[in-house]
Amino acid sequence: MAAARGRTVSDRRGALRGLDQSSVMGMELVSATLTWAGIGWLVDRWLGTAPWLLAAGALVGYAAGLTLVWLRARRMDALEAAAGARDPDGAPS
Repeated sequence: MAAARGRTVSDRRGALRGLDQSSVMGMELVSATLTWAGIGWLVDRWLGTAPWLLAAGALVGYAAGLTLVWLRARRMDALEAAAGARDPDGAPS
């Protein structure tokens, strides 16, 4: 009974950790896009080239955000693989 209870707590922690990481990924994507779009907008106002640098900044920000999401996903996969290598049957330690 205690092992089943420990596994449930471990599963719940894993689910919450995944939810936390996915929230961070979403915020990274949105914040990178908005930051670079904002920089493009400011430079557009300065140079009078609206809306070209705003659009370019939004695209650069989106690409940067996707890169951050991809890197975080790789890190999560590596951590999950390392945890699986330490404990192949999934039992809590």
